[in-house]
Amino acid sequence: MNAADSFSIHVPPYSNLNLVLGGKGRSLTNIMYSRNINPRLNFGFHYNGIFIDKQIQRQGKGDRNARAEAYGMFMSYHNKDSSYTALLRFKRMYHRVFEYGGVRVDDQSDFLFSDLFDQDAQPWLLRAQSSDLRRNYHLYHQYKVGEALQIYHRLDGDRQQSRFYYDLNSEPFSNIFFDAVVVDSARTRDQTKFNTLRNEGGIKGNLLKLFYNGYVALRQYSIDYKYFLDDGFYLPTSGTEFYVGGRMELQLDSLIQIRGHIESMLDARYRISGSIDTKWFSAYLKRSVSSPSFLQQAYRGSHDIWMNYFNPVEASEVGGNLIYKSDWLKVYPGIRLSTFRNFVFFKQGDYAIDQTVLPIQSSGYQTIASPELAFHIRPLKNTWLTTRTIYTRILENADDALQMPELLVNAQLSYANIWFGGNFDFQVGLDLHWRSNYFAYGYDPAIQQFYTQQEVKSPSFPLLDVFLSAKIIRGRIFLKYNNIVAAFSKSAQVPTPFYPGVVNVFDFGFDWSFYD
Repeated sequence: MNAADSFSIHVPPYSNLNLVLGGKGRSLTNIMYSRNINPRLNFGFHYNGIFIDKQIQRQGKGDRNARAEAYGMFMSYHNKDSSYTALLRFKRMYHRVFEYGGVRVDDQSDFLFSDLFDQDAQPWLLRAQSSDLRRNYHLYHQYKVGEALQIYHRLDGDRQQSRFYYDLNSEPFSNIFFDAVVVDSARTRDQTKFNTLRNEGGIKGNLLKLFYNGYVALRQYSIDYKYFLDDGFYLPTSGTEFYVGGRMELQLDSLIQIRGHIESMLDARYRISGSIDTKWFSAYLKRSVSSPSFLQQAYRGSHDIWMNYFNPVEASEVGGNLIYKSDWLKVYPGIRLSTFRNFVFFKQGDYAIDQTVLPIQSSGYQTIASPELAFHIRPLKNTWLTTRTIYTRILENADDALQMPELLVNAQLSYANIWFGGNFDFQVGLDLHWRSNYFAYGYDPAIQQFYTQQEVKSPSFPLLDVFLSAKIIRGRIFLKYNNIVAAFSKSAQVPTPFYPGVVNVFDFGFDWSFYD
């Protein structure tokens, strides 16, 4: 069994509760329960909830900006001699966002970033919402002939429904915010449905130090846009794809591990990856040729319409790290090189039509070099300083397709110890995140897509958090004060133009497990 196909199997009943209570109306809940019905049959369920209040013009507790709930059930079964194993899982997720369109400013080319964090900041949209409903069915079962051979079948069914909706009479600034009107209606109800069903069958096993896996797969798909007229669309909106592939993993000894994966559609489209991990270095390579998404190739909604004839996208990446470890110092210098051809992305520009954001395919290449340095140093007993610094240089960037900060730094200074006879295991410290300024991607709520823009640079800003985490018996707790700098500057990061980041806020959470 691959790790992706494994399920939690516990002999006694097992429960876990993970709860985060954040400041300014932010909370997260995770609940999981599992038990054996008999020695060969296990059943369990889980629930996940995310509840985030608005940051702009919050009317009170429970005035949500985002709300997501997910639940699922899982079962596992094996026969008496474990020659047959079956795993079954169902998941459902419903995610809603109250799209406010960012902070409304008088002049988008001349404003102060501090205006985005003003208590009187006003949103562009008042009632608009987007939602994403996803359901997943997963079945994995196998028959074990021996260690060298297992025969398996895997089925994955996914159903996705995305919506964007608002009423015209509740949005006084919609005629300014949206650049075009394609479907003229007092009620916007854009909807996209995308369904897939993948059947995979194959063999796998272990031959001495080699794990192997070969498979064939059929993937059925269908897509439906509420307002789309597919009479003139050159691609089928439903069909079946055929795949063949294989995986291998070679454990030469305790110090060297080699992995590989290849998958092909028996035409120009494929993906291949490989990696090697040793005590002294790690390295990997990836290459793929894939079709652009349906959304990139054709769409028709209330405010957007396009039909494109795009070529397959080519992507290659190679990278690696050197590894040095001692009792007080660990160093990991590395580099990553990435290239793209026929890259497809959403771009803001003047297209001589009402629409200002459209998907385009680059006519050239994009090449990125990203050297990095990570290290862990112990300057004092029980004290660790951990940092990772990434420098990104875009060597070639046709059509300005890529936008990313030149420098990114993550660091942590922490002290850890165990007190009170082993009953209080804790860690306290500081987290730092910083990146240089750059043209961050803009966001279009009507299509829920990010796009490149060259008008507003997202400024650099240090995010400094202080935290305490501890383990007490079977439970874990944490306390965290986010963004200390914002307490003095009344500002924070701006991850997307006109969307202010989280200001200084206090979070508390705990994780508790029960085994009876």
